Amino acid sequence: MLSELENKDIEPNVFAEKIIKDSSLVDDFLSGLLSKNETYRYNCFKILNIVSEKEPSVLYFHWDFFTDHLKSENDYHKMSAVIIISNLTAVDKENRFESVFDEFYSNLKSKKTIVPIYVVKSSGRIVRFKPELEEKIMDLLLNIEKIHPGKQIELVKSAVIESFSEFFTKSRNKDKIINFVEKQLNSESPKTRKTAKDFMKKYVRK
Repeated sequence: MLSELENKDIEPNVFAEKIIKDSSLVDDFLSGLLSKNETYRYNCFKILNIVSEKEPSVLYFHWDFFTDHLKSENDYHKMSAVIIISNLTAVDKENRFESVFDEFYSNLKSKKTIVPIYVVKSSGRIVRFKPELEEKIMDLLLNIEKIHPGKQIELVKSAVIESFSEFFTKSRNKDKIINFVEKQLNSESPKTRKTAKDFMKKYVRK
């Protein structure tokens, strides 16, 4: 155990740079994701997330570790896996993501909210890295109300709009996106209404 990681005030970027320079350190931080110490576990996640954003190739070798966590009963493990896997699609030349696509998006069916929201938020990133999957992902996001059974569906729709924002300018489905966002202008969720309004102001009603 790296005792420094029990401190809430660490500088995660410092540790991330060490991993990027020496990939042999990765295993220690992967083990940390399983720690029962919440601070330690969260610090390991923050550090690995930075690595997955800055130098995803360092973690791509550990792809199976993260996809195995998609099967976890622990929502925190699932959430961590979802976020990092989405970053790793940037270097997924072997199309490994396609083989776990259905499992990845099956999390949208959870009655809980936390994991589905991160699946949705990660989708915009995945489309940017794998534009060939846009149609397939769009179909899921546009039909989120039929797929996600949770009580916080209106809040999840806000995440859908945020995801659309990540690839809207290059999307082949601008009309469908705009139609979805316009409907959310009257959402029961204040957050979703604001997200929809901000989206329209930025991309449509300038």
